[in-house]
Amino acid sequence: MNIFRILKKNKLFFDFDDKEINKMFDCLHGHINKYSRGRVVAEEGAPVQEIGIILEGSAVKFLRKPDGSLVNCGELTVGDMFGEVEGYTDEKVFSTSVVLAEDSTVLYVSIPSIVKQCSNNCPHHQKLLENMLSCLANRIDLMNIDQKYLKIKSMRGKISKLFYDKYLQQGTPTIHLGFNRNEMAEYLNVSRPSMSREMINMKNDGIISYRKDEIVIHDVDKLKELADMAK
Repeated sequence: MNIFRILKKNKLFFDFDDKEINKMFDCLHGHINKYSRGRVVAEEGAPVQEIGIILEGSAVKFLRKPDGSLVNCGELTVGDMFGEVEGYTDEKVFSTSVVLAEDSTVLYVSIPSIVKQCSNNCPHHQKLLENMLSCLANRIDLMNIDQKYLKIKSMRGKISKLFYDKYLQQGTPTIHLGFNRNEMAEYLNVSRPSMSREMINMKNDGIISYRKDEIVIHDVDKLKELADMAK
């Protein structure tokens, strides 16, 4: 496991090199824990004291409904964070539970240490703070789910509407979503596995192909038809 390579892909450490990350580690009071599959590393309603970053393994976010049933709110994979939004709210409590889907390694960093200048007057702290503000802005934007997608019942309808909207915005059949699969599932308020299956079906039907956040629309007319039907 190359921690520096993983962290450089994390938005919090965007534009940091290995030396800068190493210097910031002590400032952030960072520590690494290893856990077994099934461990609850964040519990809905519990106080948020640190931000967690997945270094190895994966986790699933769950929300408990009033009747006691659990709702899958998305997956966390290597490089993803949890607690980065809730840690800066007035309540400072987790909005979802986070359960490890496999044996995992998690890096924790202190929430106050990110926004407070360290005693060493570390020159990289300002860049870290700017990255944190960018992370918060992006997360809040994603949490502001557009009502038009929530009203659409079918999975294919939600995906088609999103992709066609992006096509109209960007004016090209090769579109860039600007977020990963986990964030897309959260934006559409659907489970990632179900969404991924439907994207595979759409690919097999010759409507789209994709790689990471890039989507290539092969049948614009069909996508438009699906998007119009989803209204």
